[in-house]
Amino acid sequence: MPSAIKPGSIFAIAFAALITGGNAHACAACGCTLSTDWGNQGAGQEISTKQGFSTDVTYSYVNQNRMIYGSSRASGAQIASLYANGQEIETLTQTQMVTASLNYTGESGGVMLQVPYLYRTHSTDGVINSPNAPLGFNYTTSSDRGMGDVRIIGSYTGLSSDGSSGIIVGIKLPTGGTGTYFNGGVGAGSALDSGLQLGTGSTDAILGGFTSGLVSTYGWFLQGTVQHAFATEPALGGLTYRPGDAYSFNAGIRSAAFGSKVSPMLQLNVIKRQADSGTSVPVDVFTGIPVSGGTLAYLAPGLSVRAGRGMSVYGFVQIPVYQNVNSLQLVPQYTVTIGLRQALD
Repeated sequence: MPSAIKPGSIFAIAFAALITGGNAHACAACGCTLSTDWGNQGAGQEISTKQGFSTDVTYSYVNQNRMIYGSSRASGAQIASLYANGQEIETLTQTQMVTASLNYTGESGGVMLQVPYLYRTHSTDGVINSPNAPLGFNYTTSSDRGMGDVRIIGSYTGLSSDGSSGIIVGIKLPTGGTGTYFNGGVGAGSALDSGLQLGTGSTDAILGGFTSGLVSTYGWFLQGTVQHAFATEPALGGLTYRPGDAYSFNAGIRSAAFGSKVSPMLQLNVIKRQADSGTSVPVDVFTGIPVSGGTLAYLAPGLSVRAGRGMSVYGFVQIPVYQNVNSLQLVPQYTVTIGLRQALD
């Protein structure tokens, strides 16, 4: 491991937490967790210290199938009570996402373009056509695929003489689709919730900072960001929707004990998401609070392997250690991320 982590490494490590974050709000408005993409925040990879261009292709899989209310697993009585009083019950959300990134690393920073492509399936039970029907009767499904919200993210490492610290400034563009309808079950043809669309319909600012260092044969980094939607578009059906602010903190450590080709890594990823707002956001029938937002923390063990010729492969499994959400929401029991990085010069 080098005696100091170079600016190019800092740039890429700091933004590894944002590889698939372009969809970070896309599953938070109708009973699911803050984002399937929370599972990817902090997913790092082997980084070249050379200046120039590189590309990344990352695949992520998240299966949201565990219902929690607050910080505890939801009981059958809680679910039945909410449903009986008119609240929609999310039953499953699966998201697969491939994100292509083009990175440029310069002497004192860099820039990254991220383009995600998503495939999402979703099912829900809600009082759609038959208000007095038992749970399971109003089963409705959706399936959609397409481009998500594109991100352009820049970094500046001139704050420190060795390039070990810097700032993050970026923008998320409303390029993802927001016009999907349910296409299966008794609710086919009705509008899919804003938080489950492939895009948020918002333009978001991203601001943050990072720092890193070395202790013996271990490298470490800390990174934090805030994302805020400063412009929104009308939601489907003439409704309004604004994703809540998202605050993320990522800490990671990697070992050089196995040489330069194999790097075991471990990361802690924490995200606090404020509740979404707008007329399209459902609320808890008993408390009146939006069914979105919360705080989640994950441990993510991973491994990066250099394959030669400027190529590296990496993989992470993200395991939840703390989940606390507003009302009844779906959360994943784990997420998986694998990727490939190639230096272009």
